Amino acid sequence: MSAPVYLYPQPRSYRLTGGSSPAAAGFDVRADGEEAALLAEEADVAGRLEASLRAAEAASGEPRGRRPARAAAVVEYQAELHPQGYVLKWDADGLGLKASTAQGLHYALLTAAQFFEGLSGSAEWPHCRIDDEPDFAVRGVMLDIGRNKIPKMETLYALVDRLSELKFNHLQLYMEGFCFDYAKYAALFPEATPITAAEYRELDAYAAARYIDLVPNQNCLGHMGPWLAKPEFRDLAEHPDGMPTPLPFKLPPATLNPADERSAALAKDLFDELLPCFSSRYVNLNMDEPFGLGTGGSKARAEEIGVAGLYMEYAERMFRIARSHGKKPLLWGDVLARHPELIERLPDDATVLHWNYDEPVPYEPACRTLSEKGVPYYVCPGTSSWSSLSGRTDNMLGNVADAARNGLAYGAGGLIVTDWGDSGHWQAPAVSFPGFAYAAGASWRAAANLDRLEPMEHHVSRRMLQDRTGRAARLLLEMGRYYHLERCTIENGTYTSYLLNRGLSSREDLERDTSRLPDIARLLGGAGTPFRLDYRYAEMEEWLRERREELDGLALTGPDAAIVKDELANTLLLIEAGAGLHRYIYRQDLPDEEAEAEWLGRLRTRLETAVREFRRLWLARNREGGLDASAAAFDRLLGQYGGRLRELKRG
Repeated sequence: MSAPVYLYPQPRSYRLTGGSSPAAAGFDVRADGEEAALLAEEADVAGRLEASLRAAEAASGEPRGRRPARAAAVVEYQAELHPQGYVLKWDADGLGLKASTAQGLHYALLTAAQFFEGLSGSAEWPHCRIDDEPDFAVRGVMLDIGRNKIPKMETLYALVDRLSELKFNHLQLYMEGFCFDYAKYAALFPEATPITAAEYRELDAYAAARYIDLVPNQNCLGHMGPWLAKPEFRDLAEHPDGMPTPLPFKLPPATLNPADERSAALAKDLFDELLPCFSSRYVNLNMDEPFGLGTGGSKARAEEIGVAGLYMEYAERMFRIARSHGKKPLLWGDVLARHPELIERLPDDATVLHWNYDEPVPYEPACRTLSEKGVPYYVCPGTSSWSSLSGRTDNMLGNVADAARNGLAYGAGGLIVTDWGDSGHWQAPAVSFPGFAYAAGASWRAAANLDRLEPMEHHVSRRMLQDRTGRAARLLLEMGRYYHLERCTIENGTYTSYLLNRGLSSREDLERDTSRLPDIARLLGGAGTPFRLDYRYAEMEEWLRERREELDGLALTGPDAAIVKDELANTLLLIEAGAGLHRYIYRQDLPDEEAEAEWLGRLRTRLETAVREFRRLWLARNREGGLDASAAAFDRLLGQYGGRLRELKRG
């Protein structure tokens, strides 16, 4: 029998064993042996069972005093169980919890809390047995804080709590700019509001208490644009004056020159200060997308040993820095995919993070190759939330499912779902919740969680958003489907988000620029799918009306309920702003200058409201540094609207 929908991730095995017993008013905890007693103490079984009963009581509104009696809760140590596995049973003898580690017992207690909550208000609890263990030993989330949005500490603590409830055990905060308060370089970034060493140590301890490994993350080769934009570091770039392209523009400096000794020295400075703040045995060096590598300042060295050799020469220096701090290196696998000859040179302690974020692109070839070569690796799909405003639901579902199935088939050691901040990090946190939850289920037990969305939706609605109607997850999933109304082939984002970032122009200029998008995608490693667009504006208007009605009907009750509702409402307003901009550029139903001016005025008013809300809501959860950069495209568009309105008035 499948597990009840209120258990998520769905366990490996759930079965009813016949009969039922009165719901417990409390538990008398007993450990069966010395080893079990140590586990029970470390996992705080008594305290957490009591807390779970209180939470279930609050959810049902029924006082426990009506229940007849306390029940026994027996903790047993079973050495043969998976280190993260457990057995949970409820029968006439009470609650039974079996595990081989405190971490396994921790997951049993998370399941017990969901069991109590799901049966809150019931006089009898059905007898059952749950045998459970994860598919992937490492199940994680990587949140981008390197592109503008650095959360406040209370936001990060809340994130850790949500991830813990989903049985995640790995968290990275991606950094490429001045996201950490590097004392040596703080004077160069006076506008920044970074995480301090003390804050990272506190977060590390908070995560560890919930069996989540907080892994340090700092890019050190590509994606170094914020550092290379400073005059003090500009000449460390592979292309200090910008990287030439076949198109009529240059890419701004973003890749360090690995042949310059000062590049490795800068990276060492960063890691020497960052890594002591973490108890993790790992560090993500990233080293992805080093655009222009070997074509600028390091060209001479690349001609001697090849671009692949140049990359690995620098990577080996980074590996040594990681080892000097007792860390094992993680690195993204995109360069290895282009230069498979490097796989043989990877050290045994390195783990490859194989990423791919577009659902049509299969995980199977790279997973098979890495498995055949005996390389430790994780699969890393994405939430598809970035560059989209409200996500791309069906791309996310297909991307995560493909990663999980092939990672499982080819022996991946972990699954990490990524949540990037490209194009301003405009997405509200709740937009990523379905991606987090679906990846949690996929990485815990793929067979039980990939094909049935109802348990995931229940968890997102009832637990993550505390929505009494139970419809919040469906709304989030539908909000992530507006891109189907664009009928656009743009890669790794939505046309509406692209349009808001790009700003106001003539139709001719827009079509010229969108025709170049496939070339830009290929330049950056994408597929370069020919650009097509069939924007259904009338359908988008109806879609927005329906989503707003659904949002109004939710009954969110969490501590941040008002903020979540406002964030989602503003997300819909931004989508409407982008749709309206498309209508204006293509002059749909705007027959003359009077109609044009009226519509432009509405667009400006709508966007002014959205930007005010965007700034207010940003500061409710995040630090101020990065806000102006994130809102710059909105501010530029408002200026363009004002300028065009003045032109029309003069005309």
